[in-house]
Amino acid sequence: MRTLLIPVFLFCTTALTAQSVFDLLYTSAASHAVAMEVTIPLDSIDAHTKNELPGTVAFTDVDGTERHLGVEISLRGKFRRTRCSTPPLKLNFSKKELRGMGLSEHDKYKLVNSCYEDSTATSLLLKEYLAYRAYALLSPDAHFRTQLLIITFRDAAGQLPDRTEYAFLIEDPDEMAARFDGRELEDADGLDANRYSPHGEATHALFQYFIGNADWSLALQRNVKLIEGYDGMLTPVAYDFDFSGWVGAPYASPSRQTGQESIYQRVYLGYHQRDRTLREVSREFRSHRREVLQLIKNFDLLSNRDRDILTRFVLLFYDSMAEKTQNMGTLLYDQLRGETATIIPPGSKAEHYRTSARP
Repeated sequence: MRTLLIPVFLFCTTALTAQSVFDLLYTSAASHAVAMEVTIPLDSIDAHTKNELPGTVAFTDVDGTERHLGVEISLRGKFRRTRCSTPPLKLNFSKKELRGMGLSEHDKYKLVNSCYEDSTATSLLLKEYLAYRAYALLSPDAHFRTQLLIITFRDAAGQLPDRTEYAFLIEDPDEMAARFDGRELEDADGLDANRYSPHGEATHALFQYFIGNADWSLALQRNVKLIEGYDGMLTPVAYDFDFSGWVGAPYASPSRQTGQESIYQRVYLGYHQRDRTLREVSREFRSHRREVLQLIKNFDLLSNRDRDILTRFVLLFYDSMAEKTQNMGTLLYDQLRGETATIIPPGSKAEHYRTSARP
């Protein structure tokens, strides 16, 4: 089986040698926003039209070249799609046009834009974007790249005024998987815990715990993508953080079915792993403490108040983890599960969340 997978992975790696649309936009500086213009029938977006809509995207790439591309734009998401005045969007570029420009064929990108046109919505968007950037620090081996944008929506018919706001782009899942020498595995509901890389699964779960997010599920494949490696092992990659305590969205509600009483309460939903594995991942997180705090401090697009709140939220995590890791008499997994140890997330198997004696 492993031999049959190798040609697929080689294809993905080869495809990555060409630049993608995302590569043309991506900058490592978290606070740098790239200007982009999107021309589209705004009345259709405002009316939440379900069909794909033709549009154009224009921007100046990282090398200073002006780019103009055709794009099909569609609505996406579930909760935010029904609650937001401007729903989240998906950009689908033409593979033929990308090939003609000498770019890779990674063509599908999620655009996260403000839910409403006010300062609170902008703050929430920027905090969610910053969570992705923190994820890149804490999980360097598996994460989505994101790029902050200052996006101007222009009405194709010229009937409605321009709208300019912050947004951010999330790289194509296949592109993300190929960067880590794997491929995206789809239709993977109900997989056994032994299919997952212990280190990769623990890193993903601890990050979700770190940001106070319980709106995800491996068993149900909710808000997670899977990378399958050469050895057939799977690594989960998180996305969609607006229900987390890190973001603190006023419309977010706690996941009571996992034992969460407040969106600011951290509940650990990861599968059972050996104590050695969890303590290794915990050490890696602690090694990035200064970088994460510096990321927040330097992100001056957020107000001082928002940055102070995020800093306190992060410090609570690190103080708690320091206390837990010093307790060598109790398995770290059991400490993380804590009072929610008896609660099995929906769709999951109880044996995946067992407590255990020291290995």
